[in-house]
Amino acid sequence: MRQRFAVMDDESGLTVGYCRDVVGLTGDIMVGTNEKVIFEQFEFNEEFIKNIAKTKQSVSNLYIAILDDEEKVIGSYHYHLPESYIIHKPNYSKGNFNLELTGILETKPSPVELRLWELLKCAQSLENNIWQGFSKEERSGWLNVTRIHSASNCFQSSRLDKRGDVYTLDGKHIFDFTTFFIALGEAINGPGGYFGFSLDSISDCLCGGFGVVGPFTIHWQNAHYFLERFEEEWDQEERYYRFSPQQYFMDLLTILVSGGVTVNFSSN
Repeated sequence: MRQRFAVMDDESGLTVGYCRDVVGLTGDIMVGTNEKVIFEQFEFNEEFIKNIAKTKQSVSNLYIAILDDEEKVIGSYHYHLPESYIIHKPNYSKGNFNLELTGILETKPSPVELRLWELLKCAQSLENNIWQGFSKEERSGWLNVTRIHSASNCFQSSRLDKRGDVYTLDGKHIFDFTTFFIALGEAINGPGGYFGFSLDSISDCLCGGFGVVGPFTIHWQNAHYFLERFEEEWDQEERYYRFSPQQYFMDLLTILVSGGVTVNFSSN
């Protein structure tokens, strides 16, 4: 039976166990000020059990990891237990059971984000521009999911950052900062790729570790769509953003250029 989630111990880095489903990961089951999470059909990992027999018999800081179709970790959410979970021998010797814990979820994925994770479970079949048909909520969720997925990949990948390549952005599909960062991540790192979600984060990405470092070139086709549509949304949102579209655009270009990126524009 294929496992869909893993529970990992932050302290030792070992996998505590596996389960078929996680109920409450969105933070919808509250117990006081904490979140209850139910790990359905949970089974302890034999390696972890052997380890705790020599060292410790409790856990308090966990990662709830999402597994792909090959049972490899593609993303995770931190889960802190205010009261350590004591692992008793009768628990780890009884096979599958529903494990219930109460703690604090550092980040709570939305139901939309949990559904979007399914697209990354078989990344080989993921196609470019799949996000173009998403709703606004789904696009925001997709950017969050790819960000968390990228963090997981950073620990597993030993590839070197590329330099000197040219990446093309089709401005017809870019109309706010969310779609810009989705398109940029995909252009650089392929379908489901990530390269920042804000001005601050793209500065971090340009320092290395996210697939490419300067110098490289971005060829941005039809960039005027970004300004026109972003400005329209900015007005509709009653100027929710703290900056104008023009200011955001200039700040973005400044960060890219200072990071060794050449930005070319064209229209068709």
